[in-house]
Amino acid sequence: MRRAAAILAGLLLAGSAGAIDAQWITGCWRLAYDPEDRPSDALEFRADGDVDNVWADGTRVPGFYVVAPDMVKAVFTRNGRDVITVFHYDSAHTELRIVTSRTGRESVYRKKAGEGPCRP
Repeated sequence: MRRAAAILAGLLLAGSAGAIDAQWITGCWRLAYDPEDRPSDALEFRADGDVDNVWADGTRVPGFYVVAPDMVKAVFTRNGRDVITVFHYDSAHTELRIVTSRTGRESVYRKKAGEGPCRP
């Protein structure tokens, strides 16, 4: 996973100019719309650059993320394999959108209001 982190960070740093204020990303984001009707999940972004994909059954898949000027890139490690995921965000920072690899349709995550455990 560390090799994937180094590659991802290098690619993002090469393409970005200056620091990005990424405090808006921290917290719990729940799946609000999925055109494929998959089970709900959530994303828990932490200020230290770590993120968990939280499944409906409580399983947490760990990863890390980097915020770029027009997207959030995350790498999740499951069963020893790294999966790079790209989320696009709106200018108000209220939605994260991801295009599914199976159908090319967009799923939408919205930030959960308030504190408490991050659950789908």
